[in-house]
Amino acid sequence: MVYHYKKGWTAAQSFRDLNLLYGEGTIGERQCHEWFARSKTGDTSLEDKFGRGRPSDFDEQALLVAVEEEESLTTRMLAEQFGVDYSIIVRRLQKLVAKQVGSSD
Repeated sequence: MVYHYKKGWTAAQSFRDLNLLYGEGTIGERQCHEWFARSKTGDTSLEDKFGRGRPSDFDEQALLVAVEEEESLTTRMLAEQFGVDYSIIVRRLQKLVAKQVGSSD
């Protein structure tokens, strides 16, 4: 998104492009607008700010176990199983992959 911002794109354009490229639900339009607002202030940090959003009680370990047990589950199937929106599953899986990639260095 920082690239899109620096190229003069709007948040809506970035939202559409990212979801087209990486799949629907990759990022929400509101989240795109928030990142663009942060970029306007010069904040290009990829770290979340402490206290942003509501606290999560989502069990990432249970998600990891479910995926390892049945790799053919789709994000929508997992969302139904965990009783959350599929976009939450997408973000949590991306977070888990990032943790695994970071720990393999």
